[in-house]
Amino acid sequence: MARTESIKLIDLLVNTENYRFETISGQKEAIDKMIENQEEKLYNLAEHIVKNGPNPNDKIQVVASSHDKSKYIVLEGNRRIIALKLLENPELIDNPKYLYLKRKFKRLNTESSGKLVNDIECTIYDDPTEADIWIKIKHTGQGSGIGTVDWNAQQVQRFEEKVEGKSSIALQTINLLKISDDVPESVKNNLSNLKITNLDRLLDDPDVRSFLSIEVNNGVLQSEVSEKEVLKGLTQIVKDLLDPNFKVKKIYTKDDRRDYLNSFPPEMKPNIGVKSARPWQFTKTGTTTTHAGKTASSKPNPKDRKHLIPKTCVLKINNPKLNSIYHELQKIDLHKFTNAGAVLFRVFIELSLDSYIETHNLTTVSKDSTLLMKVTEVSSHMEKQRYADKHICKGIRSAASNKNDLLGIETWHAYVHNPRFSPIYQNLNITWDNLQAFVEKLWETIP
Repeated sequence: MARTESIKLIDLLVNTENYRFETISGQKEAIDKMIENQEEKLYNLAEHIVKNGPNPNDKIQVVASSHDKSKYIVLEGNRRIIALKLLENPELIDNPKYLYLKRKFKRLNTESSGKLVNDIECTIYDDPTEADIWIKIKHTGQGSGIGTVDWNAQQVQRFEEKVEGKSSIALQTINLLKISDDVPESVKNNLSNLKITNLDRLLDDPDVRSFLSIEVNNGVLQSEVSEKEVLKGLTQIVKDLLDPNFKVKKIYTKDDRRDYLNSFPPEMKPNIGVKSARPWQFTKTGTTTTHAGKTASSKPNPKDRKHLIPKTCVLKINNPKLNSIYHELQKIDLHKFTNAGAVLFRVFIELSLDSYIETHNLTTVSKDSTLLMKVTEVSSHMEKQRYADKHICKGIRSAASNKNDLLGIETWHAYVHNPRFSPIYQNLNITWDNLQAFVEKLWETIP
């Protein structure tokens, strides 16, 4: 029989026969093995528990120790227990290889003072074999419906949109197609069957967005071309993706996508010469026109915002000076203080790169290196370590070396050193929007 009780963290023993690994000889070795296997995932788990508490829908499963009746062996939930033990005592991380992880746990320990989880709600079994059936169901997949049936990518994104306020560009597109009178019902009725990862692959490509005359600003799709023209191209893409004979290799690489666009039916290609009366955005409730044909109030263009860094961008920066600059860039009015904002923006980016270089001990570059070298080496390191998506990193390197690009190093230098070059606040906002994902990933790696 199983019962539920609250057990102190100190009385919970890590299972030395955890199914994730071969049998381990002792508690410390079991913890070390989990650190080696999970690394930063343990920190992310501890941070989530501190913020939200232990998952009430997934209790730790334990059995009383046969050697010490005051202790309990964890049958299910060893990752969570180890994460909490490391949070309580970061000194358990003693391998120099994971010094960065130790620092992060120390910082979280300090920030979580008074919020540490010491009592854990556990399900206690008299016999460990009683737990096996439930452990198997949890970890071996759907099991013909017995286990948890995973959401597909589109269902995950719908949850994130409803609960977390996030909306991917693919989901924004699907929502737009659903409410438009210009989209055939046959397409609308099959949108739930659309493989959203294929749509993401297309819309993530700047060439495809240019072909459709759409752009991404602060995570929102928008266009200056007639909505009807844009929908024409999107409808054809969705029809192609819904075709049972469609294969992802047709759009897998950039060259594949270019060939796909070249084969686009001429009558379905958006006419970019047909402009909308005003810029409009893809939203889950509609665009500039509703089903009734009434004009809805348009949202401000994200590139026209007053503050460089949106409030929705949350960075955890331990360096006091850089943290202050980050918050100032969220408050300074770019419309009034464009030059000040541009210079401070450049300072923030370069010092962020310097922090990364120091934290990760990059030997190929230093604080005295040129800004272009810093951008190149840091983005290459982040790509190699898989801290950031390779497409983001390659895009940053390419833009930085292009003197005509808003992200180009010569543009950054001109903000500070060219007395005849004045920045434009819209361009600064566009530059931040292109950099934000890269900067977020950069600071996630710095304890």
